[in-house]
Amino acid sequence: MAINVPALTVENIHKQFGVVEVLKGISMTANEGDVISILGSSGSGKSTFLRCINLLEIPNQGSVTVHGETIRMEQDRLGSQQPADRRQVERIRSKLGMVFQSFNLWSHMTVLENCIEAPVHVLKQNKQEATAKAEALLQKVGLYERKDYYPSH
Repeated sequence: MAINVPALTVENIHKQFGVVEVLKGISMTANEGDVISILGSSGSGKSTFLRCINLLEIPNQGSVTVHGETIRMEQDRLGSQQPADRRQVERIRSKLGMVFQSFNLWSHMTVLENCIEAPVHVLKQNKQEATAKAEALLQKVGLYERKDYYPSH
């Protein structure tokens, strides 16, 4: 990664559902280590914006660049914007971490198991390394004692 390259650049994101334009040219830049909160009233497009950054929702217009790599988009036969390379999207998604309004933890897994799920299955870390890192992070945020609890308890 080059020095002074933003971790994330989002430019001119537009998203429309039917005739309702939810996002109207949203742009932002985030540097390595930034913690960003997106505030707004219910229905103002906060979650839609986050979903567009991860391409869980495809923006109608705009670009997303992660560590200098712009997600390549192309027009489908109906004129809608689509990712040009699904593997690129999967690779970039593995570099992004976002917390939505609902944490969506798996209720059948402990706090620790939820914490290591993505590192083990997406990033292909070995389970012991992922567990050690997760335990250190849980300790850091004061939740280590709850590592064996299930989310509903």
